[in-house]
Amino acid sequence: MRRAAVALVVGLWLAALGLMAAAQQVEHGGPQEARPTETPPPGATPTPDRLAPPPTVPSPNQADEGAQLFWLHCQPCHGDVGQGLTDDWRAQYPPEDQYCWESGCHGPSPYKQEFQLPTAVPAVIGEGALVKFHTLDSVYRYVSVAMPYFFPGDLTPEEYLAITAHVARGNGLWDGRTLTTENLREYAIPGSLVSLPVATSVPATPAPVTPMAGGVSAVALLLLVGGVAVLIALGGFVLWLKRGRSN
Repeated sequence: MRRAAVALVVGLWLAALGLMAAAQQVEHGGPQEARPTETPPPGATPTPDRLAPPPTVPSPNQADEGAQLFWLHCQPCHGDVGQGLTDDWRAQYPPEDQYCWESGCHGPSPYKQEFQLPTAVPAVIGEGALVKFHTLDSVYRYVSVAMPYFFPGDLTPEEYLAITAHVARGNGLWDGRTLTTENLREYAIPGSLVSLPVATSVPATPAPVTPMAGGVSAVALLLLVGGVAVLIALGGFVLWLKRGRSN
């Protein structure tokens, strides 16, 4: 009798569990089918993170080092491919940072070290970039004193040269040589809107007359000597005439 009672209780408990499960399925629209795990299609590549640093290479050259420095100091404003502060590039940032200059965080006082963010940043890589410069030398001279925007002139000359090499490679201007302050003038900017100043010919001025001792110039001395010689010649000619008449 005890075994029958235990079996009856267990059976009723299992039946109650079944009814509860069935009630939950009905409440949620019936039995749920197992959904297959979604897998990316073959050959698909993940969307790259455009804010991530550029990949490193085993033996980086000057332009490779410049790419890392560009990402660190220049990319926030000039874009991941040097396109400038375009709408597409601003869309990569969180919504609250896409129009940061409108938030009031970067404006005049009460901030002691305030700076205002630019609303437009030009492209440094691509068609029409750098046309305001004549050579890479002028590019280097500008960025080394005016950039980064927040801390101008804060980098070392080697870092500025590396960034210049990266930008030059992006514009097809770099030939692989290490850029130095001595060879930057050899790289002209195609389509530059700036022309070199034309050297104007200066009319030759006569050399100043050097005064001789006693304040007498060399020209005056020559005139004096010439005058004396003329007087001597005239005197001799007069004497010669007088002798001829007496004879």
